[in-house]
This record gives sequence, C-alpha cells and structure tokens, in this order.
Amino acid sequence: MIIDFHTHVFPDDMAQSLIPKISRRAKIPCHSDGSINGLLCSMSRAGVDISIISRVATKSHQVETLNIWLESTKIKNLIPMAAWHPDLTADPSSIDELKESGFRGIKLHPDYQGFYIDEKRMFPFYEAAQSAAMPVLFHAGIDRGLPSEIHAPPERIRNVHVRFPKLKIIAAHMGGEGNYEETEEFLLGKDIYFDTSFVLRKMPLNILERFIKRHPVEQILFGSDSPWSDQTLELNYLQELKFLSADAKEKILGKNASELLGLSI
Repeated sequence: MIIDFHTHVFPDDMAQSLIPKISRRAKIPCHSDGSINGLLCSMSRAGVDISIISRVATKSHQVETLNIWLESTKIKNLIPMAAWHPDLTADPSSIDELKESGFRGIKLHPDYQGFYIDEKRMFPFYEAAQSAAMPVLFHAGIDRGLPSEIHAPPERIRNVHVRFPKLKIIAAHMGGEGNYEETEEFLLGKDIYFDTSFVLRKMPLNILERFIKRHPVEQILFGSDSPWSDQTLELNYLQELKFLSADAKEKILGKNASELLGLSI
C-alpha cells in the first residue's frame, strides 16, 4: 500500500486559474492540473494507492467552506486533512468535531496564514489537537512562492514539540527546504514526523541519507507535494535509494502513514 501524505487539490474552476499563477510566482512547473481528477490520474500512473489532500485557509471565515468541500472529496483513495486558521478560537470540542466528521488530521501553513508556529495564541489549538490525538501537518521552511520570511523554521518547530510533547507534528519538506543544518540541529531524532514532499529529489543525497539514518524511520512519510512535483518520479526515486532496506521503504511508502492516521488497509 503506497500512501502519498502530501498533495493539494482545488475545485476545477479554481485550479484552472490558481495553479498557473502559483507556478509562475514560485517559478516551479506543475505536474498536474490541481484538480481531483488530475490527482487521480497521476496516482494511477504512479501506482499510488491513497493520497492525503489538503487546502489552506488564508482567512478564518474560509475554514467552514473549505472543510465542507474537503469532506465532499472523501472517496476510497483520497483522504482530506481539515483546514484550520489561527484566528479561530480553539477548544477540545471544536477539534473533536473535526475528528468525528472523519478528518484524520489538520493542515496549517504558517507563511500563508501569517503566524509563527510557536506563538502563544496557538497554544490552545495545540493543546486541543494533542488531547484529540489529531496529527497536524505544518508547511515547514521556505515557500518558494512567498517572501523570504520563514514562520516555521526548525527551532520554532522544536519549541512547539517541547511544550506539547504528545502532539503529533508532521514537519513537511523534511523539516523545511533549505533549512537542513537547522533541522539536523533541532529536529533529527526527536518524536516528530517528516514528510519527503518536494525536497526528496532536491536534497543532496548525502544529507538525505544522513537524515534518514539519524531519524526514526517509523517517522518518515512519503509525500510528493503534487501538483508541484511528479508522483511517479518521486516514488521511483525513493524506491531506488540503495541505502534504504526493503523494510524501511515499506514503512516510508505507506505503513507509517497508515499507523499514524489509523487507516484500516
């Protein structure tokens, strides 16, 4: 079972205008049209069984609408992460409601949402997510389509982990593209998940090998960042890594994600 933990989809009409715009701004090619059907076609070509999908609420009033749309995408091989925004009041019941609705995690993008990951105003949300055992997927490190300020660098992610040690944190992009030294200093070996999205084929191979050997393999998740990377190329690259055992590949490619999200597969 192969699970892509990090993908993005949009309604068809929005994808047609938004995907080319982001592609130009970030100066990265798109490998799918960003629609649900585009992702399903990509999955079929690559041999991906399940994709975890997400969208980002840039304003608090968008959250309810986004989550209604995300709920509507639930089919056998697409699993949505819930949207959330830091301006909302978080309490255990609000996170429990998302869990009861079938969401298996929550996605936050501190750069797009304009908050530093270790701000005190986020503590009630982290407490509630920790209590509900809801994993939180954070964009980490730089975002090529945004200004250079980084709202979730490795040290700040470490700060959240120290204060909320049972919170299931997934630091996307192996802790953050371009933050490899800081990730090694503050996050490697900690009880934090990484996904491989976007950076897998871009990291220097010696750094990638060192990261995987120094971090628990049970806490590394395969992710592509589709449509900003090609699922087939990402999957083939990981499967061909010679320093990974067959058991490690099985865990990274699906077993870890299945256990983290409590999937019955």
